[in-house]
Amino acid sequence: MREAAKLIDSSVGVFLAPKDILRDGPHFLREHGVRTTIGAVLRQTAATYDPPLGRRRNPINDALRERAITYYHSYELTKPDGVVPSRRPSNEMDFALEIPFAFEPCARQGAIAAIVHAFYPELLPLVLERLENIPGSVDLFVSTDTEEKRREIEEACRCWRKGKTDIRITPNRGRDIAAKFFGFRDVYANYNLFIHLHTKRSPHGGEALARWCDYLLDHLLGSPEIVRSNLALFEDPKIGVVFAQHLFELRGILNWGYDYDLARGLMRRMGVEVDKNMVLEFPSGSMFWGRSAAFRPLLDLDLGFEDFPEEGGHVDGTLAHAIERCLLMIAESQGFEWLKVARRDLYPMPQTLLTVQSPDDLPTHRLKVFQPCLGNVDNGLRPQDRGIVEIKPLLSYPSRNARPRLNLLTPTVNPQQIFGGVATAIKLFTEIADALGEDYDRRIIATDADIEPEGYTRFSDYEAVPHAGSLDLGRRLLVDAYERDGGRLDVRANDIFIATAWWTALFALDLERDRARLFGGELPFVYLIQDDEPYFQGRSSRSALAEATYRHGARTIAIINSEELFSVMQAKHAFGEAYCVPYQMNTAISAALRPAPRERLILIYGRPNVNRNAFELVCDALFRWQQRDPIRASRWRLVFLGEEFPDTLVYPVQNATVGGKASLEDYAGYLSRASVGVSLMLSPHPSYPPLEMAEAGLLTITNSFEGKNLESRFDNIDSLDPLEPASLADAIEAAVAQAEPRIGEATGRVTPKAVVEIKQPFEIPAFAERLRALRV
Repeated sequence: MREAAKLIDSSVGVFLAPKDILRDGPHFLREHGVRTTIGAVLRQTAATYDPPLGRRRNPINDALRERAITYYHSYELTKPDGVVPSRRPSNEMDFALEIPFAFEPCARQGAIAAIVHAFYPELLPLVLERLENIPGSVDLFVSTDTEEKRREIEEACRCWRKGKTDIRITPNRGRDIAAKFFGFRDVYANYNLFIHLHTKRSPHGGEALARWCDYLLDHLLGSPEIVRSNLALFEDPKIGVVFAQHLFELRGILNWGYDYDLARGLMRRMGVEVDKNMVLEFPSGSMFWGRSAAFRPLLDLDLGFEDFPEEGGHVDGTLAHAIERCLLMIAESQGFEWLKVARRDLYPMPQTLLTVQSPDDLPTHRLKVFQPCLGNVDNGLRPQDRGIVEIKPLLSYPSRNARPRLNLLTPTVNPQQIFGGVATAIKLFTEIADALGEDYDRRIIATDADIEPEGYTRFSDYEAVPHAGSLDLGRRLLVDAYERDGGRLDVRANDIFIATAWWTALFALDLERDRARLFGGELPFVYLIQDDEPYFQGRSSRSALAEATYRHGARTIAIINSEELFSVMQAKHAFGEAYCVPYQMNTAISAALRPAPRERLILIYGRPNVNRNAFELVCDALFRWQQRDPIRASRWRLVFLGEEFPDTLVYPVQNATVGGKASLEDYAGYLSRASVGVSLMLSPHPSYPPLEMAEAGLLTITNSFEGKNLESRFDNIDSLDPLEPASLADAIEAAVAQAEPRIGEATGRVTPKAVVEIKQPFEIPAFAERLRALRV
């Protein structure tokens, strides 16, 4: 069982924090030979190994796990009776603001439209009595379906003194929904706020629903203090709807019912796509406080009473029921939010009621109460089970912070996992953010590995925050988004996202869609392209997804690393904008190079866990060379750099040492002393190691590829084509023979030859100014 525990520990380590996560991502798991799932390993050894199985959980996200919103949902398409199931917050996690507030809000000024459908006019006096609790002016708009009822309503309203009265007869179609929205379509333009009410009876619901009307009126208009509390919420210009927490007896039947297709078609007409796994929230009973601007898309639709069915006692499945379920989605599509309220004496789950002691409580309470309907919350299907571990969604939450921000989506920030690609991404991000200056905030989001203490230490000038919706006030934020369950990422109106690999490009595209839905306008995302990544995925779902990230045209600002890759990617794809980052030796490596006697040392960029570096082919060629030239080969040492691995993987190659992931200073020392370098890269990107080796003066062996022949850069590079063990062995033997005469000499650096001029070089100051222009 001890061996089984070791298997779990090593497997989880590889699975959750792969050593070469920088450009290879979690598919490193397969390349590393781990071909089972973590779930299978856990099941085999659950009795003997206690989670988290050697993996450190990030304590910064502990609070998030305790308060993550959980949902009732089903992936069933329909229930046996044809009802479409909904995704709803669990009872214990469905929060509301307790009313009245514990402080006395200021009374709001300005006329309010009270829009009431009085199908049962005998109940209207009860409604009018509650409307008296509204401070200030209230203009009354009442609809009904017959002249007889109109006269009864006119009598009931005779003593109304808070404002004007407008009574209209409307067809008996669409119940209160059609009457309130379309019978008074002309009214909304004249009022900022309104309240929707109706003389509600629910004869189909029995005793449980008999008190529904009173319940709703008590929450919306139950006292002057309650009214002032509700109206105070609209002092926030982002709030578009305030409604009562659902009658508890109804919670089990709050679903799409037979209304889904009607609702989906309706939202499409307003330019919004929905699906059944979005959260279904709505003011059940269709009584609520509203802001007229939040419902302009519905009011502007070409809908009339003739679009609603004739009254037939329907309890579901009509356009009116569909509209009711869409109300909050419509408001959200216009950039508004909503809040629920509840009275402690009327709702049986007091632990879900948030007491408002002062206005300062509202921003934090909002984070629990407002859970957007149009946002994706579905991360229940584990991507591991789908076989694509890296694309589990990053869910968003609307931020109230108006400051612009630059965001880096990177697989990791842990020093032991940072190789060239992530290092380049962090460097460019930092330089761009510095150029943008104090007017812009910045955020780094680690997507593929828990942030270790060393990662936090490296970014000590950043504030570590949970992966959760927040007040979002920090200027420099570091987010561990590896554990997605229950988490949300704050999204601002002017967030710009920088992707660093194909799966982070998918995140950037999704987050930009969320940003556009929440705040409007279109912004491109920045794509730092460091290779043609579909090459590394085989012909697979991954390769299709990777390829698709390059096909978003004007939505993409591409920053392409190296002249060769720039030429290839520009020829294949039509980016909105594209900039080239030309090769330049790392300044720390350059500064650390020293004239030193050349040794019989072959420096090899060897990463067995990265297929494109052709580790097996390199070892085969070295073995062939040594076996056919044993006397000379016995005098030469071989050092493999790039990652740690067991030296048994190079056997039967002789005189080999695994140097692992060397520091930049140690790497420069090797470059100063070695005589021959071998670094293969099966992609259009040259990769930096062969260029660094050649510039440092090594006789360097690499390979050609589509759009790439590094002999055009340096005379001391041998760029093989075709690439096979025999030709590589020949090249090694020739380089060793050429290097022998200069062993012991201190040779200098080699100046690169001129390469093709790039019309759009990447320049930090100019690029920062380009980003400044991207505002909504």
